[in-house]
Amino acid sequence: MNTIIAQTKAFYKRMSLREKLLTLVFMLVIHFLWIGNWLDRLSEWNEQRQFYASELEFQKMTLERGPEFSEGLKRALERVDPSKTFAAAKLSEQVDSLVRSASLSGQADINSVRTREGEIFNDHNLRVSFKRITIEQLIKFNGLLKQDSPYINIQNVRIAANRRNPEQLDARFEINSFDLKDLDL
Repeated sequence: MNTIIAQTKAFYKRMSLREKLLTLVFMLVIHFLWIGNWLDRLSEWNEQRQFYASELEFQKMTLERGPEFSEGLKRALERVDPSKTFAAAKLSEQVDSLVRSASLSGQADINSVRTREGEIFNDHNLRVSFKRITIEQLIKFNGLLKQDSPYINIQNVRIAANRRNPEQLDARFEINSFDLKDLDL
């Protein structure tokens, strides 16, 4: 180890003043780049620490309000009859029945149900498209859907006049429903 240090000192002493200055500048640039990189990492670490600290604080507040949330859930569940909620297959069956009741089965295209699983309930979405229907048929179908509220909801409706016959409409309903899971509160 001493030989390496001695060789480095001897090499440094043989350098001219200009070479020594250039070496010093080079070493300072490398040193500042290294410090800048280190400070960037430190800053990133500090941002992550602050984010997780705030996330932890939010989780603590949420856990402290757990009884309040449970009470709110109980009150909300008192207003909902679990036997009237619609599972995915039941939603599809009910919408098909409503389409038939509105005499629209020939003009309807019912997509498959998309389901999002949750801890308390499952959320079901269904898209129904109609081609060349009258405004009366549209109003009748809309009224039939509203009869099952709050268990079936219309999330989005798009209506456009048919290009060939402007008195007829093309419509797309996005329908939402839910079914409650068994909860032990």
